[in-house]
Amino acid sequence: MRKSLLILIFLLAVEVAHAEGVSVSYQVTPEILLPGDYAEVTLTLTNPSTCDVKVNSIVVSGARAEPSAIYSVGTIPGGGSYTMTFSVKGEQVGRKNLQVKISTENETITQNIMLVVDDNFPSLTISSPVYQGVVNEVEFYVSSPVELKDVKVEALFDAIPKTVYLGDFSGGKAGKIKFIPSSDRLRFKISFYNGKNYHEVEKDVSVRLLSPQNVVLNVTSPYKTLFIGDAIPIPVEITNLRSDAIYDITVSAESPLGSLSGPVSIAKLESGEGKTLSFKFSPSKAGKGEVVFRVDYKDEFGNEMSVEKRFTIDVLDSYAVTLTNINVAREGLKYSVSGDVSNNGRGGVYNTYAIAECDGFRTAYFIGNIDPSDFQSFELPVECNGSVKVTVQWSNEIGENFAISEIVKLKGKSLVEVEENPMPTYISIAVAAVILAIVGFIIYRQIRK
Repeated sequence: MRKSLLILIFLLAVEVAHAEGVSVSYQVTPEILLPGDYAEVTLTLTNPSTCDVKVNSIVVSGARAEPSAIYSVGTIPGGGSYTMTFSVKGEQVGRKNLQVKISTENETITQNIMLVVDDNFPSLTISSPVYQGVVNEVEFYVSSPVELKDVKVEALFDAIPKTVYLGDFSGGKAGKIKFIPSSDRLRFKISFYNGKNYHEVEKDVSVRLLSPQNVVLNVTSPYKTLFIGDAIPIPVEITNLRSDAIYDITVSAESPLGSLSGPVSIAKLESGEGKTLSFKFSPSKAGKGEVVFRVDYKDEFGNEMSVEKRFTIDVLDSYAVTLTNINVAREGLKYSVSGDVSNNGRGGVYNTYAIAECDGFRTAYFIGNIDPSDFQSFELPVECNGSVKVTVQWSNEIGENFAISEIVKLKGKSLVEVEENPMPTYISIAVAAVILAIVGFIIYRQIRK
């Protein structure tokens, strides 16, 4: 009997080990490719259980990968992991989904990996005013959504210095050159490494040649495309090139596509004095539109004047925050909905909540803050039948509130757990019956008397 019991326990232990499986994580370097670039994908399989898991094969599909498949991977011991690296070529601009299928002895796991190819980076903008016929010390700004290495910027016109070395950076970095403009178009060559991929690209920058006798408002948007719900910084430079001081200065901005911080007030700017400000723009709807900056000021005699600067932006029909990897799990008689909340924007998101609602039921999970290009996970226990509405709420850096929702269908109906031991109920019934019998007996005696 004891031997049979040991065999049964062993068989149950083996069954549990088979059911646990492996977890999958990955890293793509670089995160965004230029056409023709190769990305290095590191895939890690982790066995969280205490028993071995046999992995038969790993197959990559959806793009040109090397290697595209590995067979007879082997056994991952309990608590151990297995790592493989493969390269993928980004050929066409856009987003491409790679599928990695991991086949174990008990299950097949599919891991989706998003490959992003973009031909709009790096970008180069002139963040300083340019005046005709004089020596200009101009600041330019090179921006990139991913880390670039060994970056060099060469001016393809007469300038000192001819080449500016920016080194390694992510996001953006500025440099300075001196020159006398002969045209309103400046041409630069940027050389850099994106991961292990070397590039040389040429960029044309259109500048407005100014006459140095005015109040100049210089505004540059660091990004061409934006997400709804994001908050991006917009540097603004106001310079007084007049021969007299200006007073009661107000810098404001507006756009039909969203909200901007400000306005900003400046009491006084002397002749030749400038000031750099930073506005934040929060897109609230998709489309192409203008952002208009305006400077209102007065001269010494109280005459009111103004200067405007406008540029066009493109807001994508997509939110900065996305809800991904939604999964419905069942533990015993209860369901839970889990997933990832990703911040794809360029600004941080704050006070983030994940909320589940259905048929009067509501539960919330506080996620908190999420950095740009980062994500946080959540898990919500639900008491729903059929489907549940999952909503993510957040605030951006200027306090604007946004929300996205998705309807998640449950595979079955939530069930209410029944107590496994009914004995307390039976005892309660018996005690009540005894009490009723005693009371009845007392009443009967009183009636007989």
